[in-house]
Amino acid sequence: MRIPNASPCGMLSNFETRCTDFFHPNVLAYVIRNRAAHLARHMRNNQSLNSHVLGEVWQIQAAAVCASCHFRPQTAATLLLSLAKLGVIFPEAVRGLTGVFKFHNAQPKAIALTFNAFSQNPKALSHVDRSFWLQMEDTIANIAHDFLPQDVATCALSTTGILASYRHNTQDGSLDRVVMNSLTATYKQLLMHADRMLSESGSQDFNTRDLSCLLLSIYSSKVEAPKTIIATLQRLKQLIPLSLNGIDDVIGLLDMIPPPTFAASTVEERRIKRDVTRAEKSFVEWSFEYLKSYLDRLKERELARVAAACNRIRSWSQDDFVIKFANAWTTMLRQTGVLSPNILNHGLCYFMRRYEASVSRELSAQSPVDQQKIAEVSDTCARVGEMLYEHAKSHYSADDLQRVDEIIHIAEQCRAKRPYR
Repeated sequence: MRIPNASPCGMLSNFETRCTDFFHPNVLAYVIRNRAAHLARHMRNNQSLNSHVLGEVWQIQAAAVCASCHFRPQTAATLLLSLAKLGVIFPEAVRGLTGVFKFHNAQPKAIALTFNAFSQNPKALSHVDRSFWLQMEDTIANIAHDFLPQDVATCALSTTGILASYRHNTQDGSLDRVVMNSLTATYKQLLMHADRMLSESGSQDFNTRDLSCLLLSIYSSKVEAPKTIIATLQRLKQLIPLSLNGIDDVIGLLDMIPPPTFAASTVEERRIKRDVTRAEKSFVEWSFEYLKSYLDRLKERELARVAAACNRIRSWSQDDFVIKFANAWTTMLRQTGVLSPNILNHGLCYFMRRYEASVSRELSAQSPVDQQKIAEVSDTCARVGEMLYEHAKSHYSADDLQRVDEIIHIAEQCRAKRPYR
């Protein structure tokens, strides 16, 4: 390993020179941290590390064990994350870097990187002492006011992953009950801090990625956090139109939102669940309006994800959106060879459900003009549904076609009938 003969805080000279007998430990920390990060960036996609790279990684972890008592929290966190990205576990390195972690000097960024490292490599958790997580809980409670939105989102999502590894009780990554309780308390602290930030700070302090990570952590952990969910969805409506990746953000968020549930033991809990469901459906309907202008740019998988979200959440879509959505599916069918059964089933279910709802509205409409407008939507949904069914009959196997027939049969059972006229 090549080490500079000058301190990283000053001007570097002759970087390729091997170190002398005496050098400051910060120099070693500087070199192995940067080298580990470099390997993690360029080698993480490889299925296996070659012998040369693996030997260098072994040198890095050995040097980290020797000098761990001199490392700042940021350096220790970067090394843990780099080793996690490389997919290697050195028990001595994990114990060395966490055993002397300087919590009194830890900044929010170092805390977030540490949580991220263990969420990416949960098998390393078995080599972390219980006292590490107990001190981490106290540290977060003391410096929570210094956290940025990115730090809160990263810690929350990573904590969810660590807790999930405990629940799955993997052989190498199990945690004891004390650690789980400590992490759960830490997660609740993070959500409380997120609530405060959402209520006090301006929208410019957040970005869509941070809010998406926060929302994903709540849905993944199944923690009851109605206030945070509602506030996050409201803030996302403000930020997505300003995002350069608004389409991807919206579709990714639609994938996250779970189906509505109203199971509760008290009337108050049921009311809270209704408020959350109302906020989620409002966001989905807002998302449809946002995507309406971009439907012709979406690919088949993206169109299927939009249809799947509407089916899962049982949300309503406006008539003008249905027309444009149907046109996008029609164009896609003409330009695509064979749709996968999963994509076709999502689209077929959407148009069959929307056809049933449109026919019911058509029957209850009083004005002939309204009936004519709604009938156009009904005919459009029926036409696209027939196109999808004919596509399935022409290209699918008997097993795949059976699932399509089941969707058609269910739609026929609940569909209102048109009167003869």
